[in-house]
Amino acid sequence: MDTELKQYLDAMEGRMNATVNATEKRVVTLIVEVKESLERQMNTRFDALDARFEAQANRLDRQAALIQVGSRWSNRMTAWAERVDLSLDKKSEQIVDLHKRIDKIEGDAK
Repeated sequence: MDTELKQYLDAMEGRMNATVNATEKRVVTLIVEVKESLERQMNTRFDALDARFEAQANRLDRQAALIQVGSRWSNRMTAWAERVDLSLDKKSEQIVDLHKRIDKIEGDAK
């Protein structure tokens, strides 16, 4: 090969390497930017999901508290009603006994 052709081919190879290197750098930069953009979008969506789940958890906590309060109130009312029923049964028995005694006294008085 003559020197002139060799220099021409070496120069062409250098220009091609420079072009390939520049293109390679642009592709790498593009890929990195796309990756970072996707990360930002995913973080934004995850933040939105976290906010929704937090709001949902707060609502469920409030509902659980209301259910517990209602359950406690119902249990107290049931216990109170049972106590009142027992007291009323005792009073009814006492009234029946008193009526029997009165009837007996009135029956003996005649």
